[in-house]
Amino acid sequence: MHPVEPVPRSAAGRRAARGRPLTAPQLELTHGDRRMVVPPGQPVTIGRDEAAGFQVVHPLVSRVHVELRPLPTGWELVDRSQNGVFVAGERLQQLRFSPGATPRLTLTLGVGGPEVSVLLRAVGADPGAPPVPMLAPLVPPAQRPPRREAPPAPEPAPEQVGPSQQGRFSAVHRLPPAPPSPGPAAPAVPAGPRGRIRIGRETDNDVVVSDLLVSRHHAELVADGAGGWELIDLGSPNGTYVDGRRIHRVALRPGMLVGIGHALFHLDAAPDGSVRLVEREDAGAIAFRAQDLVVRTSKGKTLLDRVGFALEENSLLAVVGPSGAGKSTLLRALTGFRPADEGVVTYADRDLYADYDELRQRIGLVPQDDILHPQLTVRRALAYAARLRFPSDTTSDERDRRIADVIGELGLSDQADQRIDSLSGGQRKRTSVALELLTRPSLLFLDEPTSGLDPGLDKSVMRTLRGLADDGRTVVVVTHNVANLDVCDRLLLLAPGGTVAYFGPPQEALAYFGVTDFADLFLLLERQSGAEWAERFRRSPLGERYIGTPPASRPVPRAAPAAPVAAAPPRQQSAPAQFGVLCRRYLAVIAADRQYTIFMVALPLLLAALSHALPVDTGLSLGEQLRGVSGAPQSLLMVFVVGAALMGSAASIRELVKEREIYRRERAIGLSRGAYLLSKVVVLGFVTGLQGVVLGVLGQIGRPAPDEAVVLGDPRLEIIVAIAAISIASMAVGLAVSAWIDNADRGMPLLVLLAMLQFILSSALLQIQDSPVLAQLSWFVPARWGFALGASTIGVRSGPGVPPPYTDAEPLWDHDAATWLFDLGALAGVTVLFVVVTALLLRRLDPRAGRAR
Repeated sequence: MHPVEPVPRSAAGRRAARGRPLTAPQLELTHGDRRMVVPPGQPVTIGRDEAAGFQVVHPLVSRVHVELRPLPTGWELVDRSQNGVFVAGERLQQLRFSPGATPRLTLTLGVGGPEVSVLLRAVGADPGAPPVPMLAPLVPPAQRPPRREAPPAPEPAPEQVGPSQQGRFSAVHRLPPAPPSPGPAAPAVPAGPRGRIRIGRETDNDVVVSDLLVSRHHAELVADGAGGWELIDLGSPNGTYVDGRRIHRVALRPGMLVGIGHALFHLDAAPDGSVRLVEREDAGAIAFRAQDLVVRTSKGKTLLDRVGFALEENSLLAVVGPSGAGKSTLLRALTGFRPADEGVVTYADRDLYADYDELRQRIGLVPQDDILHPQLTVRRALAYAARLRFPSDTTSDERDRRIADVIGELGLSDQADQRIDSLSGGQRKRTSVALELLTRPSLLFLDEPTSGLDPGLDKSVMRTLRGLADDGRTVVVVTHNVANLDVCDRLLLLAPGGTVAYFGPPQEALAYFGVTDFADLFLLLERQSGAEWAERFRRSPLGERYIGTPPASRPVPRAAPAAPVAAAPPRQQSAPAQFGVLCRRYLAVIAADRQYTIFMVALPLLLAALSHALPVDTGLSLGEQLRGVSGAPQSLLMVFVVGAALMGSAASIRELVKEREIYRRERAIGLSRGAYLLSKVVVLGFVTGLQGVVLGVLGQIGRPAPDEAVVLGDPRLEIIVAIAAISIASMAVGLAVSAWIDNADRGMPLLVLLAMLQFILSSALLQIQDSPVLAQLSWFVPARWGFALGASTIGVRSGPGVPPPYTDAEPLWDHDAATWLFDLGALAGVTVLFVVVTALLLRRLDPRAGRAR
């Protein structure tokens, strides 16, 4: 057998190999009546795409199925497909061959797929001599984890291939015979190791799945005693799925598709009658299809009208079109965030909407706005994201290795310890992509990733996306920039009205429309309705080639059945664990934002200084000064109350709206709404409460001795408690406003409005308990109860004999313990009320994973 020369792996090695004289034979490829001779030194690909060197059109053939590379004395075959390359029933991943005395080599593309004959002819040999190849030993595949068995012989015939055969073939695990159930004639056989097969990430499992989305001990197969198997989830955070539904315990039958992380399993009967567990990996080589998608508004306006296309594995698709054509709407429909009202989205022949609970883990979405905190460094931001996205049993070393991998893959090694807000636009976008790549999604969607970037950065980002697709992902990018569409495999052009005006290779788009640039193309789209452009493309040869036959000659597909709105996404950690991570991240963000920190420290100091601008009469007690010399409660206490309300609202009124896109994305992958909101309430409550304490302490320094307390024994302490409670309650009000608005710039005008509203309804200027509107409205204002709490401590006078406007008795100001505690309880109730309102407002941002019935 001819010796096999190793393939140079380094760039220098490849250059050296190219410098040596080639003695490799000519390569002859034959398929049916088609024949092609490849000269030495010229690589060639076999695939379904028109760009392949040797095109073989068949449903089982991938866009690029096989790559043949020249070696100094032979050729190397590399499998690039989803369905595999087989020789004599054995699947190959990599093969080197050179001339010798062996039979003809025949490649089968996919199980039961088309055959391609590969013949070698030595350079200078007699053309009439029979070309014969010789197989060299297989290059060993990548080392698999322990306990995995070698791939089996051929898979089922093509007509049997279905969802359970999707994904890249990985391994077959032969299950031991299930122990029989005990009967009168047979003693009980304990299940033991032979009746229990455990699946997980740790190497002590029977089936090891090297995926960080998989728990150390994720699930197990248990013999049911009747010759079958039962699948049990072992409390995994990311869940175990059977046919797209999350399960805890289910009887497993042949054909059922089991999803654990990125691994897919199904039971299969071996020829000898035994049962085997077939494993495949969803590594991105998955076809994606949208069929007749229709999206309408609640008022009936059509945003998308029968949009459909098919995207092959490892492809890069660009979605372009004029403003208002429905590009972002399409993106939400394709990701399942806002499902289409009609039509079907299939991922590996599985309904995305029906199986969304499982498939959402394999979808990465990079929105137009950055989804990382700009105050953190790249590495630290990814570290917090990894803590939230990976199971709680993932070690710090495992997370760090994955972070290092994505940083290296995106070319961010030099920026790893740099703050995100100091990166260039392209680097920031790559950082957002890196966050999504942590979980190795098979589908990656990006909304306007090059918006606002200069031409150089735009080209850099598009080349990065091209590399991500080539590395085993399907990438869909919505863009307005048309300068670098040549790197994409397919272009989807939407016309006004949300219709498909073109789908196919970008290089053929301009010729199809008869224009020279995309600017003229967009102007051309305005001359006819979107429906006319869609009908023209469907009936064109390009529409026939890249989408299918016109609707007149094919049945209109039935809309997918309505699915219930999906339950909350699976959580990688418990809500308390997420709460701890979110609190640490929020404190890190605050500490890293110097301007915000300085503002939060300076505000109570400034308000305390302003309180000392009021005149001080050393002959008056603290209570008399708080009440005012004239007896009207509008002096020092009013300054404390209004200042505390301002501090609380200012700290929180922009906190949720500025993180809206971050929250949307993290919520879609399993973030607990309660943990997120509680982390904001606790951290901001601590900050604003501390501000209130500082204001209360510094504002009372230098004042005469206090009056008599009612509950805590020290009136100064009671005033501090009132100020801190107002700050915390006003913070809750600010959070509710922040969850309500959709633009952070609207926060500041509303802050002024809130401050004035609390000032007026606090009753510091006039008594409002008898006003039929203001009295009820004041019940929901923290300053109203906070002022009453302070007034109860200092004994603000009201009732007969007091100068107007405080002539009516105010029971909330009574100087007794019951009144003080009631006011404090009401203030706590207002705080809880606005926290609940905030939680309800946050529900609007949750993804709606299924069609409502």
